[in-house]
Amino acid sequence: MACREKNSSLVRPWAVLILLLRAAMALAEADGFAEGLESRFELFRGSGRLEAGGETLVEPRLVMALYERAGFRPLWTEGDAVAVLMRWIERSRREGLNPADYHRDALSRADPDAVDRELLLTDALATLALHFSAGKADPAKLFRAWNHRPRLADTLTLDTLLSAIRSGGIGDLLTRLLPEGIYPALRAALARYREIEEHGGWPTIPPGPSLWPGMRDPRVALLRRRLAITGDWEGDPGTEPEAFDPALVEAVRRFQRRHLLADDGVVGRRTLAALNVPVSHRIQQLRVNLERLRWLYHSLPEEFLGVDLAGFQLHLRKGGRSLWSSPIQVGKPYWQTPVFRDLVTYIDINPTWTVPRSILRRELLPRLLEDPPGFLARHDMELLLPDGRRVDPATVDWTAVTPRNFPFILRQRPGPRNALGRIKFMFPNPFHVYLHDTPSKALFRRPRRAFSHGCIRVAEPLELAEILLAPNGPQWTRARVQALIDSGRTRTVVLQRPMPILIVYLTAAKDLQDSGGVQFRPDLYRRDPRVLRALDRTPGEKAPALGIVH
Repeated sequence: MACREKNSSLVRPWAVLILLLRAAMALAEADGFAEGLESRFELFRGSGRLEAGGETLVEPRLVMALYERAGFRPLWTEGDAVAVLMRWIERSRREGLNPADYHRDALSRADPDAVDRELLLTDALATLALHFSAGKADPAKLFRAWNHRPRLADTLTLDTLLSAIRSGGIGDLLTRLLPEGIYPALRAALARYREIEEHGGWPTIPPGPSLWPGMRDPRVALLRRRLAITGDWEGDPGTEPEAFDPALVEAVRRFQRRHLLADDGVVGRRTLAALNVPVSHRIQQLRVNLERLRWLYHSLPEEFLGVDLAGFQLHLRKGGRSLWSSPIQVGKPYWQTPVFRDLVTYIDINPTWTVPRSILRRELLPRLLEDPPGFLARHDMELLLPDGRRVDPATVDWTAVTPRNFPFILRQRPGPRNALGRIKFMFPNPFHVYLHDTPSKALFRRPRRAFSHGCIRVAEPLELAEILLAPNGPQWTRARVQALIDSGRTRTVVLQRPMPILIVYLTAAKDLQDSGGVQFRPDLYRRDPRVLRALDRTPGEKAPALGIVH
């Protein structure tokens, strides 16, 4: 016993010395790490570039701010945190992103410098978090009319990033930052179509005469195989392959509905073209639309109107579900409807329509000047001076008026011929876009409905009015709205509860008629290639613009 106590007393001073030496080494190492960081940051301030491990950091200002907040000490001291981040870097491909954008290759190299490793890991997490919560591409740089900027102050801050690293909550943070709504369905579709590509894609159906129900043709066998691969045809495997039977007709119609084609069951020119779009193109289409959802589908209101431009539908969504929908008509390719968020604040009943100068100059003036009195009478229009006074067209010397010197405002009176119909729904915005009724009802029967000058025509405006006016009181029934319309008088009704409205452009979306399907829409405005190029480009710095670094 005495011997053990003697040895113990001899060892204790050495143990203390070892601990002190280790503490001194750790302090020296920490000081060296801090000096290494500060020297890198000084180089960045001079050159505008921050590099680590042979790669340029994507979010250098955000990385600098994180280390300043952490006192220039290492952040990635827990192996589990690094392993989780590496899994999420690989998983970014599931989101339609590129793992190489998050330093996967540099981080996979053996024994990186300690400062390099820290900078690469922190930049990878910061970039993933920003891309998940606001998109990789900057839509404001891609589209001139873009007016929405994400508000990240409540969801992504320096403290939330630091806390996620230190507490092992990286996975929880990144999961929270992904969009809501239909995003998971599109992500699942991307995985499915990539699997189709890995198994060779689908066959190309050769050109030829239209394929009609009841006919026999060798191309019908290819059609059957093509539709089976995407799950549109699920018929009896023993079916005679070249016979265009009723089950195959229904499969064609399902495919046509998913691609916004006339669902007549006939494989004509348009249907054949859609069938022969390569799977690689559909994969890129899904990636583009996942990116669009990252731009917009965050912190969605509990209840809002969703305008689906490429799907030609208006939805009232509440609690993640569609409670009501209506077909819509949207802007022609030459008169594109912009994408933005806003609030519907009031309704105009029996509105007048003041013709925008752009429409007047490009479309109406040549017809007006051919026969001024007849044109004005046929369209129930009137001339106004800039101060609002009416002008009698009989008093105008029309021989002196040209498209270049037209001095009047052209306004259409309320009534059944008014271009806005009998009711419009206002959310004041710089684009002069709103929802409204239309006299062109027959156009709603077409599957693709790009006919307006940028505003959104609604097939069921009275139903929409009843929904929006419900908070104003029980007296605001559809019958009362109809009575006000029938009176012919113009009236403005302010909404007691303004309704958020979100206008989106999605060329791929969840098929609401098919729980497991995806709907591919035409790229009306040819916006997909621009988004895809930005998505595949090496990412650039944009943290300061998002308000995370002040």
